[in-house]
Amino acid sequence: MQTPWAQHPLDREIYNIAIPAFLGFLGFVLFDAINIFWVGRLGTSAIAGVASAAFLTWAVYAAMNATTAGANSLIAQLFGAGRKEEARQLAVEAAWLSLGVCVLLMALLLPGIGPIFRLMGLQPETAAYARQYLTIYAWALPLYYLCNLAGSVFNAYGDTRTNVLIMTSSVALNLLLDPVLILGWLTGRPFGVPGAAAASALCIACALTLQVVFLRRRGYLPPLAEVMRIPAFTRSASILKIGVPAASVNVVWSLVYPALTVIITRFGEAPLAGLSVCFRLEGVPYYLGIGFATAMATLVGQSLGRGDIPRVRQIVARGRLIITALLVPVALAFIFIPHLLVRPMTSDPEVIANAVRYLRTVGYFEIFLGWELLFEGVFTGLGHTRDYMLISVPLTLARWPAAWLLAITLGLGTAGIWWAITLSTFAKGVWASWLFHKGVSTSRLLTARAAPALP
Repeated sequence: MQTPWAQHPLDREIYNIAIPAFLGFLGFVLFDAINIFWVGRLGTSAIAGVASAAFLTWAVYAAMNATTAGANSLIAQLFGAGRKEEARQLAVEAAWLSLGVCVLLMALLLPGIGPIFRLMGLQPETAAYARQYLTIYAWALPLYYLCNLAGSVFNAYGDTRTNVLIMTSSVALNLLLDPVLILGWLTGRPFGVPGAAAASALCIACALTLQVVFLRRRGYLPPLAEVMRIPAFTRSASILKIGVPAASVNVVWSLVYPALTVIITRFGEAPLAGLSVCFRLEGVPYYLGIGFATAMATLVGQSLGRGDIPRVRQIVARGRLIITALLVPVALAFIFIPHLLVRPMTSDPEVIANAVRYLRTVGYFEIFLGWELLFEGVFTGLGHTRDYMLISVPLTLARWPAAWLLAITLGLGTAGIWWAITLSTFAKGVWASWLFHKGVSTSRLLTARAAPALP
């Protein structure tokens, strides 16, 4: 008899999507890591400023799910149902809808950059660096948004390898541009923190160009003349119905960290810098979870489009087992050897001490981070994101009062903040799993015998 850990026929399908998707998403982490490496030559305030700006860029990136998540889900379902031309037209509509949302985000972000960093309680020099970085990012936002959407289209077809090759190339370019634009290598004209933001924007522009070329070659987009034509927006409501709850989950998750910064900075700049270092390290298991979420959204969506409900259940069960096995060694490393992980990132003893405490704390429940992300992908593939939102958003928001209670009221310091974060992760992972298997609305969907009505 095979054990649950033995190789399963679904493993190849899951890995073929999840691993390239993980590597592709990791490209965004590498952008930040490379920037932090070179910005670190400018001092601690510069690192803290870029880290603070990164909290906001993650929130904006999360808001992009308002269109990208719905496009991913519906394109996968249409492709699974054999309706390829409709899938191509939906991609075009999603692109135009995304540009509309992008304009709205820019209108909200650009005037609020200064007040946001004042509310975060940053030191003047740190806030100045943060403003410089985020302003350039905001003006380049259409490039980031469309690059993200293009990646979602590749993912919907299960073609994650093409996108990872494109993102790897852009990361390599970023590695070359950073010392030139930040420190002035070869040119003698250093731009500092703005150079880091400009380097990333240039690389994203190159990546987007390659994405469009390969989307056309793979047949995932219609001819460019049709892409440039404003669509009728007949599917926009369906895209937003799936995407807005998914975006809400991710935006709240991202904005809680700037809110937590108000508590963190009460204990100095070192805990914030330590958290920044840990985010780069935790990005590996986080984006591994995102990779498996992508596989779940694609395979669940395609199977649902075909009306194959038993296969949906098999995919989810296998995916959860695999992500659990993969995150066990990560959790053990965070708990037992955090010093070895942190020291290559910084030489500041106080920053190292704070980073080590954070990694040890989150390590105890790191597996449930994988569960949380995996089931987010499952519900996206099902096109049923509202109930998941009603679990995730309140538990994420609870991090702030819990952090205040533990860190300030009970006097646990930064350790209390880290425990507030990790306990909410545990609760979300367990509850999302329960919702899939026992939730009333999800059970009704999964007991349907026919494929759902697609737009």
